[in-house]
Amino acid sequence: MKKMIKSVAKLIEEKFKSVEAKPGIYTWWFRESCVDDLLAPLQGIDKDKIQTDTIDGAKYYALYFGIANSCRQRARWHMAQHHSDSSVRSGSLSTLRQTLSALLRRDMTKAEDAVNKFIRTNCYWQWEYTLNRKQAEDIERGELSTHYYPLNIQGNKVVPSEITGNLSYLRRKYKNL
Repeated sequence: MKKMIKSVAKLIEEKFKSVEAKPGIYTWWFRESCVDDLLAPLQGIDKDKIQTDTIDGAKYYALYFGIANSCRQRARWHMAQHHSDSSVRSGSLSTLRQTLSALLRRDMTKAEDAVNKFIRTNCYWQWEYTLNRKQAEDIERGELSTHYYPLNIQGNKVVPSEITGNLSYLRRKYKNL
């Protein structure tokens, strides 16, 4: 398996053409300069436990890990989804977009522009294709059992439950403003 990585701005600009409609795994990388402010509402984060890497000469933190039946569809969902009233009310708004709305302290129905600007400015998306969904689920289970991803809630075995519980609370709060 080969890992690919691109800035969110570049993926949107190319209309996700470099991302195939294959199952896979992905990691969201956040620029160091935004991490403290972004994670501030989640008291107790241990930044030393978060994976880091240098991407295009800058330090980035891996804050979120996920799986996809179609990497292209998942990239579009996370990066270009509209924050309509119905998608927020029904819970079909991307969980990452819900999380970013809450951490940016914005009502989810009004946060689309802020989230778009934030991810285009601060994020890289890394993905890797898998043979099938089961393989992706197995990899995800391992990642969430061994690595510190503070923006993952479901299945997260490493980040303390007080932090994931607080994140869940914040998502509910900014959904219901």
